[in-house]
Amino acid sequence: MHKPLSQKVYMELLNRLLTNKIVPGEILNRRDVAKELQVSVAPVLEAMVQLEHEGYLESIPRKGTRVRPIRKEDILGQLFVREAIECQAARLYCGKPVRENEETLKELARECDKEASLSPKHWEDEIRFHRYLVELSGCMALVREFEKTIRLNMFYAMNKFIEPESRTERQSHEELVDLLKTEDPDEAERIIRYHVRSGKRNLYKDVPDYSSVFSG
Repeated sequence: MHKPLSQKVYMELLNRLLTNKIVPGEILNRRDVAKELQVSVAPVLEAMVQLEHEGYLESIPRKGTRVRPIRKEDILGQLFVREAIECQAARLYCGKPVRENEETLKELARECDKEASLSPKHWEDEIRFHRYLVELSGCMALVREFEKTIRLNMFYAMNKFIEPESRTERQSHEELVDLLKTEDPDEAERIIRYHVRSGKRNLYKDVPDYSSVFSG
């Protein structure tokens, strides 16, 4: 089946957001977008409403729609959402599912680890690896929410806010796979929380339980 026209417009705008072709603070004129994409205004409006609902855009009275400026609290909030999704998924897939899929996971992990942090290729590899992990939970609701959250995380990261020196702290994805073979759901949750937070010390430094996540 063909995708509705609004979804094609949505995917085009989302791609531009994730590749910095349209940037935070930029005003989007729906008529100009419609003219450029050679569609009517209706599907553009529908696509923009969806992107606004997902946190990429915002409506400004008497000005129209703009790409949301990046706010540290928004980034931290989305990281907490991702953390909650991945921690719950880890409780479900730890142990046997990880061991049974170790070969594929290690292959995906190596792709993640060889790319420069925050490059577009790295983020695509990161999404592919973590999506595979979440899929092992067998819960499609978690997979759907993960996909929405990780794309917004990617948008934030591609537009700064992770300091260069903190990127060296990122945990190896291959190491993560080995650790997630544990049969203990509590341990698996601690492990994935540590991984999601690694390399983002500047964002979590004011969070009360930050230090405990990185201990033992």
